[in-house]
Amino acid sequence: MMENGFHHSMPDGTRKTGPGYVSAGMPCQEILIVDDEEPIREYLSEALASLGHHVETAVDGVDAVDKLEHRFFDIVITDMLMPRMDGMELIRFLSKNRNAVDIIAITGLSMEYKYTDVVAAGATDFITKPFTLNELEAKLNRLVRERLMREELQRLAIRDPLTGLYNRRFFQNAIRKEAIRAIRYGHPLFLFFLDIDRFKDYNDQSGHQAGDDLLVKFAQILVQSIRREVDSAYRYGGDEFTVVLPHLPASHALAVAERIRRNYNRLSFHPTSVSIGIARYIDKSVGIDHDIADLISRADQALYHTKHGMGRDCIFFDEESRD
Repeated sequence: MMENGFHHSMPDGTRKTGPGYVSAGMPCQEILIVDDEEPIREYLSEALASLGHHVETAVDGVDAVDKLEHRFFDIVITDMLMPRMDGMELIRFLSKNRNAVDIIAITGLSMEYKYTDVVAAGATDFITKPFTLNELEAKLNRLVRERLMREELQRLAIRDPLTGLYNRRFFQNAIRKEAIRAIRYGHPLFLFFLDIDRFKDYNDQSGHQAGDDLLVKFAQILVQSIRREVDSAYRYGGDEFTVVLPHLPASHALAVAERIRRNYNRLSFHPTSVSIGIARYIDKSVGIDHDIADLISRADQALYHTKHGMGRDCIFFDEESRD
C-alpha cells in the first residue's frame, strides 16, 4: 500500500542493539523532518522514531531554521516544495551555516530539481517519492557510516599533540553543543579558564623540555580532576586551558576548581601556581552564538581578575554567575 508518496511498509528485522543504537549497530541520530504536509511529517516521524532515532519536525524552512538555532541535529530530511522557505533555500542555508548537518532532500516523481543541483547546493543525498522506509533507512545508515569515518579523521585533528587534550578548534564546536543541551534541558553549564602562573619564569629557569613536561602533567591533573565522559578539558593556547562542566551546580563547580588547584600545588613546580576564572552560561535571549561569546569573555575576565586583582593562585567567580 502507498500513502502520501511512501510505500507503507516497515523495514524487516529492525531492532535496537543497545541504548542509543538502532539497527545494524548504528548510533541513533538527532533528525529534523521538514515538510509542510502534516500526514507526511507524522508518518516519517513515527517511522524513524520506531527505528530508534530522536525525531523532531518543522513545517517549513523558516520553522526549521528556528529549531536549528536552539537544538543540534545530525540529519535534516527536507521536502523541496514548501511555502515561506523551500527546500533548496534551506539546503543552501544549512550548507553555509550548519555544514556539519547531513541533508536528505525529498522530491516528487516530476523531478522539479535535478540530483546534481540539489547536491551542488549542499545536500548529502536525494530520494524520490514514492520510496519505501527500507530505502530511507539504507540512506540513513550510509550517512551514519560516512559520519563515523569523518569523525575518526577529525579526531586526529582535534587533539593537542603535546598534552593530548582537545584543542582550541574543537573547543569552539564543543561549547556550542553543550550550550544547546543546557538550553534544551535547563541545566547549568560552567566554563573554567585556567592559566599557569609564572610559567615563563619556570620555562626560563628549567628549560623548554621541562616546561613541556609541566604542561603534560597539568593536562593529566585536569583529566583526573573532572568527571569522565561528562566534563571536558582543552588546551586553549600556550599555558592557558579551559574546562567545560555541564549539569553541575555552582558549589560543585567551585569544588572542582579547588581540587584542580590543590592537586597541581602538590607537585611543587616552583615558582608556578594555577589561577582559575569561572563563568556560567546565561541564556540572554539574543542568540546562542552571542551568549557563547559572552560566556567566554566573562570566564576570561574572571581569570584576568585572579591574576591581576587577587595575586594569582586563586579562583574567581564571574559576578553574573553567582547564585
